Amino acid sequence: MKIKKKIKKGYVFLLGAILILPCISLLQAQAAGGIDTGRKDCILTVSADVNGSAGANADYLEDFNEMTISVPVYRVAEVDQTGQKFTPVEGFEELDFGAVNKSNTASVWESLAEQAAELLAGNPQIEPAGTAEVRRPEGGSLAVGEVRGLATGMYLVAPEACYNPDYTVQYVFAPYLTALPCSEYTLNGEGSDAWIYETTIGLKPDAQPQYGKLNIVKNLKNYNETLGKATFVFHIIGKDKAGEIKYDEVESLTFAAAGSNTLTLEKIPAGLTVTVTEIYSGASYKIEDSGQAATVVWSDAAVEAGAAQEASVSFTNSYDGGNRGGYGVTNHFESDGGGGWNWQNPTVSAEE
Repeated sequence: MKIKKKIKKGYVFLLGAILILPCISLLQAQAAGGIDTGRKDCILTVSADVNGSAGANADYLEDFNEMTISVPVYRVAEVDQTGQKFTPVEGFEELDFGAVNKSNTASVWESLAEQAAELLAGNPQIEPAGTAEVRRPEGGSLAVGEVRGLATGMYLVAPEACYNPDYTVQYVFAPYLTALPCSEYTLNGEGSDAWIYETTIGLKPDAQPQYGKLNIVKNLKNYNETLGKATFVFHIIGKDKAGEIKYDEVESLTFAAAGSNTLTLEKIPAGLTVTVTEIYSGASYKIEDSGQAATVVWSDAAVEAGAAQEASVSFTNSYDGGNRGGYGVTNHFESDGGGGWNWQNPTVSAEE
């Protein structure tokens, strides 16, 4: 997966100019012939990128073409023959289309889209008019899906959030409104004003990076109580698929008895290949393996879905007969946001 643009964190509605299709914002711009309001054979096609490889979603197409994205559409209003008047249907009665006019079209449609999504969230009994399953067809080059048999009117497009194939990114899509039918004029600002009952729309994704855990398991076969606590130090380096270092930390485990302890590191970017090296094995203890191990960090979402297990590496040490103690702590400092620093000691001890 290649994502060139900066990935945003958190869910964003993306309610801006990009949210409302030209089909809607120009509905009042020019009178067209009357809409056949009784038609129930409209077709809505959802494309992963309506503008081709240079479009807004170009950076996500590699993922989208390997995914199936479910896009339910909900009819929120009827439309009259002029295409200028919308009457809310059951479940969306609170929507006020009367405030739409040429001067405030974008802002009002944005507010209506957000309100429609909230009404839908508060009433899970509302059924979609249909669902487009956006996927790349066999032999095709672009993920698309369609809904057939739609009546004329206004529709809320509400794609469901989903993960890319390796669960390293969750895609959350902004819901928006689109009208059936449209015309070349309302879509492009020029051309025929004849109503088109087959329309293609796109997706408005927000890519959210995922994170996972790494477990470092330390087995201490025997322990010299006279020397006191023993600390073992690990250097963790995580690289992405391009070989660039994206994670670089030093952590430690401290023992007060023989046995097994686990150090769990969280918020590691999913998909990284991490190499863990034991760089300090206690003053009087020897490591019984290579002292280095590598694994891939899977996201918490992948683990929860049963698609993978938490990343884990292990090391085994034993007392070497020496008489030197080797106890220490690892200090971490995090900004308190006010110009100061908070001290954190993540050292894991078998005995407090």
